[in-house]
Amino acid sequence: MITNVAKSFAAAKKKYDRGDDALGDALALGGTCLATLHAHATFRRFGLFAGPPQIEYWVAEDAGALSRPYRPDLFIQDPAEFAREAEAFVDDMRRRTNGDPDRFDRVVYTTVTAFCLCYDVWKPKSRKTPGTFFEVLIGSAARVRFPGLALTKHIPIKAVPVDDVVDEMVEVDPGADEDTVEALQGDSVSTDLVLADPETDRGAVIPLKITTRERIVQPFAHQRILDSAYPGRFASFLACMSEVQRDDNSGTVKQICVPGTVALFQKHLASLNGLYYCDIPVRYARADLGAVIDVKPLHRLFDDVEAHLDAQSAS
Repeated sequence: MITNVAKSFAAAKKKYDRGDDALGDALALGGTCLATLHAHATFRRFGLFAGPPQIEYWVAEDAGALSRPYRPDLFIQDPAEFAREAEAFVDDMRRRTNGDPDRFDRVVYTTVTAFCLCYDVWKPKSRKTPGTFFEVLIGSAARVRFPGLALTKHIPIKAVPVDDVVDEMVEVDPGADEDTVEALQGDSVSTDLVLADPETDRGAVIPLKITTRERIVQPFAHQRILDSAYPGRFASFLACMSEVQRDDNSGTVKQICVPGTVALFQKHLASLNGLYYCDIPVRYARADLGAVIDVKPLHRLFDDVEAHLDAQSAS
């Protein structure tokens, strides 16, 4: 069941990594995931986020395997409707506009969530793959929306003199993941997506997280490094899907939030330009956190990036 999904994902990622236009491929993969779920899984109501306000969440299920919870009001369950909305989404990106804000959020949410549901139910051990697909989708959309910008994942950091005597460093495990190896090299900031203006040499950093969990510190730490190495050149826009988790004991959905930590990092570590969600956590939408950091729906992301880069060009 997952074979066609996995093959299509590998092909879309390969195309994206080459620098080709993979937006249609990524959206088509969302359609494949929807068709696969309709054919082999069951969509059903799981329970409520206890709120207030109360928010209904569903899951996909097959042979007792349950997916992560998702919001049916944001999820385009009908494949034919999704295909029409996805086509309009591509047209919007080509016109360099978000178009209908509701369509932007629902197409992204459906595409990524359908992929996640497939992997949750049939390939749950591939935990990093959904996040990579989120990167391919948003990066592909950005490539179409901003044809004049350079897309990359790395920002080289200028060399810093080091004394001959250094702390002993444990050798990197050959099995360590790519992110760990890059972090230990210490000569670049590695993130999910960087949009850079070749004329001004300034850019927007877009960390992409399905959910932040304990990794919320990473974008703030990266921005702190960039502020030190290249003052005023880069700004960060953290883009996420949701912060939800099933509670199987109570049959409810929890939103895992750390507003105090986010506020602490924003005030004292580094300032992000915004925090963006398809499914904005209720706690993050409150005015007290909003006074510290802007929390917005995902459809605001590209407009805010464009406004930032335009402001940099005018300065």
